Amino acid sequence: EEAKFEDMRRRGIDVSVASLAPTLFYYWIDAVESIEFARMANDSLAKAVAESGGMLRGLASLPMQDPGEASKELRRAVGELDMVGAQIGTTIEGEFLDHERYDPVWQAADELRVPLLLHPYYVGPRAGFEDYYLTNIFVNPMDTALAASRIIFSGVLDRYPSLTFLLVHAGGFLPYQLGRLDHGWKVRDEPKLRISRRPSDYIDRFYFDTITHNDSALRWLIDFVGPEKVVIGTDLPFDMADDDPLGRLARVSTDDEFQRITDANPRK
Repeated sequence: EEAKFEDMRRRGIDVSVASLAPTLFYYWIDAVESIEFARMANDSLAKAVAESGGMLRGLASLPMQDPGEASKELRRAVGELDMVGAQIGTTIEGEFLDHERYDPVWQAADELRVPLLLHPYYVGPRAGFEDYYLTNIFVNPMDTALAASRIIFSGVLDRYPSLTFLLVHAGGFLPYQLGRLDHGWKVRDEPKLRISRRPSDYIDRFYFDTITHNDSALRWLIDFVGPEKVVIGTDLPFDMADDDPLGRLARVSTDDEFQRITDANPRK
């Protein structure tokens, strides 16, 4: 833990929101075992947070194989363990999140008014993307954009008006292609099956981290979604981490935007 805190101090980060690595979602194991694992993981993370002297907050892990139990664990994690939300995969063993069986999780997050962080989920390389590390550098942002798009088109955000999501890797491809979603909704009947508003009208239900790996892209993201919807991301300790997230933000933002993104937004 001290190595983590020292790294935070070196980067100028006062508080980090910690979560399990996505490889530890364990969506492939038996549902009963996944419930036990999630409780153990959340208890362990809560202990680390309590001992961090205020330098850590926690995002819960949920046994999404059993949405009813996942909703109960979210309520326990927030109510008893002081977690600030939960991290879930963009798919659950190949099943998309807009399936109605996940409604208990959305209802719990809606009532608790806590965000759900979406992170791409897979075990091992993805077929067709094994070369060039594309499983990570290309499929991850694609999975995030696809999951968020399906959530929008499914009407989930209309049914649960306080439900919000945090999209990692700056939202993947979603912000750049949101106009395409709007155009498809305008000219086709299929996108209108469950929503009566443009997809872009739901953009305020999402937060985006700063991991663009490009100054111009981050500046564009802030302009597009507004500084109030952007939060600092690091992706530590993985190899795709942003080595200097605060420095990048400082280069492209105004003083007011910097204050909003690094201080005001995380306090919401």
